[in-house]
Amino acid sequence: MQPEPPRSMDPADQMATDTASILNAMYEGLVRADADRTIHPLLATSWSHDPQGTTWDFVLRRNVKFHDGHTMTAAGVVHSFRRLLDMNAPLAGSSRFRAVVDTVTTTDDDMTVRFSLRHPYPDFLLLLSFSQACVTSPYVGASLARHADGTGPFRFDEWKSSEYVRQVRNPDYWGTPPDLASVRWIWSAEPSVMDMALHTGDTDIVGDLPALYARQMENDPRFVIHDDPNGPLYWIAINMDRPAGADRRIRQALNYATDRRALVHALLRDWGQPARSPLQPVSPYFVSYAPDPQYDPQRARALLAEAGSPSGITFSLAVQDMDEPLAEALQDMWKKSGITMQISRLEGGVYASEAFADPAQKAALQLDGVLASWSAGFIPDMQLRPLFHGASAAPAGANLGFFHDPGVDALINAGAVEPSEDKRRVIYARLQEMIMHDAPAVLIYTRDTLVGMRTDISGLVVRPDGALDITHVTRNRQPHS
Repeated sequence: MQPEPPRSMDPADQMATDTASILNAMYEGLVRADADRTIHPLLATSWSHDPQGTTWDFVLRRNVKFHDGHTMTAAGVVHSFRRLLDMNAPLAGSSRFRAVVDTVTTTDDDMTVRFSLRHPYPDFLLLLSFSQACVTSPYVGASLARHADGTGPFRFDEWKSSEYVRQVRNPDYWGTPPDLASVRWIWSAEPSVMDMALHTGDTDIVGDLPALYARQMENDPRFVIHDDPNGPLYWIAINMDRPAGADRRIRQALNYATDRRALVHALLRDWGQPARSPLQPVSPYFVSYAPDPQYDPQRARALLAEAGSPSGITFSLAVQDMDEPLAEALQDMWKKSGITMQISRLEGGVYASEAFADPAQKAALQLDGVLASWSAGFIPDMQLRPLFHGASAAPAGANLGFFHDPGVDALINAGAVEPSEDKRRVIYARLQEMIMHDAPAVLIYTRDTLVGMRTDISGLVVRPDGALDITHVTRNRQPHS
């Protein structure tokens, strides 16, 4: 069970972790990544690149079949990636790949695929492990949005939109067949329903288990709690075109008004960490440039007064319905610093349209900020570029507040192509320092990914992007006495 239904059965046309969890059972990429960034072969058995790191050749695994019965070939893999890169039919996951990959072609060997990159990209293999790079059948056509067709250990069986997705074991799978004969994915946005389903046995696994219920279950022998610290970063993108965003002193005041430790304790039950950087603490490039103390209501009031608002300000915030408790906690907290928050609670589709609205649309909505979350695994470029690069300003990307600093843009670009690990660390340290000083967002906390399971379930893996991998899940039913 998960908090939300899938957005699509097309891996390239989604960016949602819960959707990726469902699709991971039916699709595979050329490579896969472990939680420690180690890369392993999957549909590619080996790879090589030129000295410049801009031409990559992948040798494909032989005798792999798509679920529709066709054999995977280099031409089919090329078709899948060209579709992902097609400017004329942009898909939700396209932008992160188009910025890196120029062309994908076959070679003289009918089982080798060649990628030509726009520039060196040290994290290219990690990028290929993302769910959007999963290989799709070239024969499925427009029905892919509703009917998955990959090479994975489970086949698509049925999607009843408001209720469930059902998958069945793939009898023609090239690898070790899964232990489970079928999987049924269900969803509910109500935390209490998720908790009850696990207790009653209506579900065996709950992804994104709310921290409150995880704490209640952690000492219960009927359940196992999987805690993955590589969870999403929650932040408020401050609209730089509104009065609250145009003055850095006000942006800094919003940050000083936020008691991150209290939020982690109250809302996450200490399963998370206060945000001290735009990168998650598990990133190898993480450096904290947060002020000490981070929470200082008196300092917040002083900054508002310096900015010409001694009586305080009003701040309008768009939030997704599931994040309303966090917004309400911030609303109460900010009052102490003279900040009145107006919350606009929106369901998923309306929220997405307002969050990714352009400057003119946000001006019409009088929207000062957007509460959102983001997780990019271990690739710093995929965390910083979408959120803080000027070219990623909404609606093109997740820079929802339209922050633009040429110096930040230049460093993001430099870090993405720098092959020297030592130099990359210097670049990303400087980037974190600049972003924390300029305060284009209220970075709140990183939330651990919590998965609740019944004790007879084992083999679950949480991928670097937070999505679940049920490929090797087994059920160990105890015999009745």
